[in-house]
Amino acid sequence: MKRYRWILLTVLIVSVGGVASALDISVQTGVNTNWWDSDTNDRGSQTYVPVTIDAAQGDFSVRVLSAFVSTRIDPSDASNNSMTTAVDTKLNASYAMVGKWPVDILFGLDFNLPTGRTNLDNEEQRMLLDPDLVTISRYGEGFNVNPTITMARQGDRWGVGVGVGYLWRGEYDFSDTAMDFDPGDIFNITAEGIYAFTDAWQGRLFGEMAWYGTDELGVRDYYREGDFILAGIGVNYFRTRWEAALSAQSIFRGKSEFPADNLQLATEDRAGYGDEYLADLTVRYLMNPETTLSSRLYYLTVLKNDYDENDASFIDEKQKFSLGLSLLRQFSPQFSGRIGLEGYLLDQGRTWYHDGDRTYRGVVLDVSVTKAF
Repeated sequence: MKRYRWILLTVLIVSVGGVASALDISVQTGVNTNWWDSDTNDRGSQTYVPVTIDAAQGDFSVRVLSAFVSTRIDPSDASNNSMTTAVDTKLNASYAMVGKWPVDILFGLDFNLPTGRTNLDNEEQRMLLDPDLVTISRYGEGFNVNPTITMARQGDRWGVGVGVGYLWRGEYDFSDTAMDFDPGDIFNITAEGIYAFTDAWQGRLFGEMAWYGTDELGVRDYYREGDFILAGIGVNYFRTRWEAALSAQSIFRGKSEFPADNLQLATEDRAGYGDEYLADLTVRYLMNPETTLSSRLYYLTVLKNDYDENDASFIDEKQKFSLGLSLLRQFSPQFSGRIGLEGYLLDQGRTWYHDGDRTYRGVVLDVSVTKAF
């Protein structure tokens, strides 16, 4: 099927474009480039070109998203690896029922279309990088289906919403040594509440819980991810020409299950994931009706896991700090452009993949244009 991945993507794009006269359509593309190095002389880069098509008619909307990515790493051992490929295509459809019931309802149906690369060899598996280092850390998986339903209600100063989703994940060949990989399904619940204290100040509480099914490799159980809990709080401040949003959240993951001596899954003795804490500050300033300047300050810390430092399963703590600036320009009602620049530091302790601490320094340049029809 992989040889037809670009045919599939082209059919999707043409199908959306063929009904342009009946829909409100926008197309966004651009280029994102990330360069990094480390204090251990590891270097790398990732460049990708995304294409996003949004279409809407009345209460119905659809989005098609895909990208072409090139990743290169130059480790300190003097070897080098690179891979250029398409990634999976996301197809998202939604239907909104607003003002028709006591609560507003949004139905969603999302698909992951396997247009990317799987069945990786040993060299290609080195391109599966830390998602805190690169934007695209996985290049492909199977055919997935994700139905969702969200219900929300809003008053004069408050609003509350609850969503549920079920992600069915299809089988695919992960690598040349992990054929017929069948990832477990995921069920999740999300919730958010907002309250406007004044016309300028708004507070919010949000959270998510997810439960994972069992991954299978061939005919045997392979792994089950620990359950996921996210809890967060935020505050927004609005003025005539600028606004600011500050949020903080925590992520807690339960113990995972691995094959035991009897080949049955058993819960690990200690938690393999450390707790995560994230703070995010975003400020937007309206320079004039056509130009918006934005900045984002982001901090993440992941604590070390519960294993002893002499254990092979030990993972040390990780911290990431980033600062970004972007400029959005509306050239006409149908055409806009954006340019962004971000710098970051990622301090990573010992992991399963490398011993000792290392600090990554990186710069991300992001340029995009959007055209409405």
